[in-house]
Amino acid sequence: MRLIGDRNISEDDFRKIQTDRVSEMQNWANILRSSQEEDKRIKLAIVAANNHYARFGPGTAYLFCGMINLRPVNWEQRSAKDTF
Repeated sequence: MRLIGDRNISEDDFRKIQTDRVSEMQNWANILRSSQEEDKRIKLAIVAANNHYARFGPGTAYLFCGMINLRPVNWEQRSAKDTF
């Protein structure tokens, strides 16, 4: 699933979430959960969010993780060796 937004937004605005997409994201989270409940063979979903979606991709990913009951990664507590 790709959460892609308006490509006309200036890159200067990519510092924090500025577009409220919570309701839309919650709808997608519900669809993802119900799909997995209906078909137990589904073990993996790849979700990508760009900066244009809510104007801050990492923040969007963080919110979505919470919506699907995943523990978001706290990047401030990870070192470079933990990422590879």
